[in-house]
Amino acid sequence: MARPKKDAAIDLSVTHELSHGLIDRLVCPPGTPKAFLRDSDVTGLKVRVTANGAKSFVFEAKLNGQAISRTLGRVGLMSIPEAQAEARALAVTVKTDKADPREIDRKQAADKAAAIAQAEIEAAAKVTADALLAQADKAASVTVGEVWSVYLVERSPYWGALHLRDHIDKAKPGGLPSGRRGGGKKPTQPGPLAALMPLPLRKLDPAFIEAWAAKEALSRRTSSRLAWNLLKAFLGWCAENPAYAPLLVIANPAKTKKAREAFGKPGVKKDTLLREQLPVWFRHSAPDSEPDDCRRSVSHAVNWRPPWRSTFAAMG
Repeated sequence: MARPKKDAAIDLSVTHELSHGLIDRLVCPPGTPKAFLRDSDVTGLKVRVTANGAKSFVFEAKLNGQAISRTLGRVGLMSIPEAQAEARALAVTVKTDKADPREIDRKQAADKAAAIAQAEIEAAAKVTADALLAQADKAASVTVGEVWSVYLVERSPYWGALHLRDHIDKAKPGGLPSGRRGGGKKPTQPGPLAALMPLPLRKLDPAFIEAWAAKEALSRRTSSRLAWNLLKAFLGWCAENPAYAPLLVIANPAKTKKAREAFGKPGVKKDTLLREQLPVWFRHSAPDSEPDDCRRSVSHAVNWRPPWRSTFAAMG
């Protein structure tokens, strides 16, 4: 049988064994938007050609009395055996499984989109979790000294000068030349709270503060007692601050019985006079002198402190 000419028309009313030469000859009849060349080997497989010459493999079948059509791929990008294999698989889906390949495609596309969305959500959640973890690690490493500085800035407007100086002095690191007369080159000692300043705030639990109190009370009980009172107020402020409260193991780890017992009760000063005791003291100091002369002579032997008390030196 002679080979048909390249421009020979193809009878589209019957099936044909698909070949590259046959598909090359396929053209859309004039006046029609598209035409189909049916494969004789695989039922439902066709080659569609449009008026502008575009050719594609398609699969067509009927399911529940309704025609379904699915484009498999463009001619040139998909081979004839590939198109036939996919058409056979679709035929099984339609005839045996009674399923619409288009619905399967839509479901697969939806599943893929859902998987992509889930992956994006999980990736975003991981980034958020990592960011929160980094933020938590950063917050957990905040030192007592850093929060102490914030505390002083926020609370100092409500304090007097002496109270602010106590907060500064008790937290000083020491090691500076002494400013006292006769101090020489001896460096200053660290304040009772200085050892706590470099530590993470989260480390200040009751056991740690109790150990600190016991150690400080051995060498400077009065100064350390004041520092402990300042520390309690500071930790109480932290407990009320949302930024620092999560770092505390309890509301105020400095308020424990052991810490209080380590410093003991403050002693009562016995070398001072109250204001109301001054007249009696002056009368008995020089009973034979005139009151004004007595006051003038005695005042030279007294080391005066603030006006509400006086500490007197040994009188010669």
